[in-house]
Amino acid sequence: MHLSVDTKSELPMAIEVTPAHMNDGDVAPQLIEQVNQCVKTKIEYLIMDAGYDQLKNYESAKNIGAQAIIPLNLRNEKEPPAGIASNGTPRCSMGYNMTYWGSEKNQLKFRCPHATGKVDCPLGMTACSSSNYGMVVKVNTLKDLRRYSIPHRDTKRWKEPYKERTSVERCNSRMKCYLTANSLHVRGIEKVKTHIYLNAIVLIASALAMNKQSRKQIAI
Repeated sequence: MHLSVDTKSELPMAIEVTPAHMNDGDVAPQLIEQVNQCVKTKIEYLIMDAGYDQLKNYESAKNIGAQAIIPLNLRNEKEPPAGIASNGTPRCSMGYNMTYWGSEKNQLKFRCPHATGKVDCPLGMTACSSSNYGMVVKVNTLKDLRRYSIPHRDTKRWKEPYKERTSVERCNSRMKCYLTANSLHVRGIEKVKTHIYLNAIVLIASALAMNKQSRKQIAI
C-alpha cells in the first residue's frame, strides 16, 4: 500500500496498491500525477523519505511545479563531483563548505565561508576574490534536480517541511491499526485494492463527520 497524504488533514489523497516486491520509488510518479489531478491549488512541496530518492521522482515533482523534498540515499552513491559536498554545497579552493545565501528563480547562491564568519581561513578572502563581499558561486538547480533543491538541502527551510512527512506515517497507522487495512481476508490484487479503498473511504468519511459535528458545536 502506497499513500499520498495531505500533511494538514492527514487524510489520503491518492492510493496505489502493488505487489510487495514493487519498489516505493517506482510508484511515486503515479501518485504525484493522481494528486495533481485532484487538487485545485498549487502544490508547493512533495515530501518523501529516502526510499524515493530517484531522479524520476524529482522530475515528476518539477513537471507539476513542485519541489521534491527527499533525503539523499547515499548508501550506494559514489563520491560527489569534485568541488561539492554530497548535499550540493560548493566547496571553496581551501576545501571549506561555502555558506548558503538564498536563492533566486532556479539558482542557489553561496558565499565565501570566511566572509560570512563560518570559518577562519588562513588565506582570508583575498585568495579567492578581490571583493570585500567575498567569492560568490551560483548554482543552477536544473543541472541536477536530485542533488540541488530550493530551499537548499539540510537548511532550516528544507528541514521544516520534511518534518511534516510524519503525517503519512500517522495516516498509515490509522488505516492499519484502527481500521482493517492490515487484516486482509481476500486474495488477488483487485480484491485487495477494493479492501484498501474501503478503508480509506471510512477514514475520510469519519473525518468529515467529525468536522461537521465540531462546526455544529461551534454554532451552538
